Amino acid sequence: MMPATGAAIKTTRQAAGLTQAEAAERFDYSLRVWQKKESEAEASKNGGLSQGEYELLLLLAGKHPDYLLTPRK
Repeated sequence: MMPATGAAIKTTRQAAGLTQAEAAERFDYSLRVWQKKESEAEASKNGGLSQGEYELLLLLAGKHPDYLLTPRK
């Protein structure tokens, strides 16, 4: 699986159709904290997303390599 670099987090968030504010709300972070998570310098210092958070973001974007979200019927 791709590492959750700042650029990967931003690209995946955009693919999910989320603004930074929407992503911050979804993951229960302040906007400023989310912006730091997308920052290359911060993400490389373990300030990015946890593995579980990144996998959820990949699911929301439809980009997870193993799983797919499907709506309930």
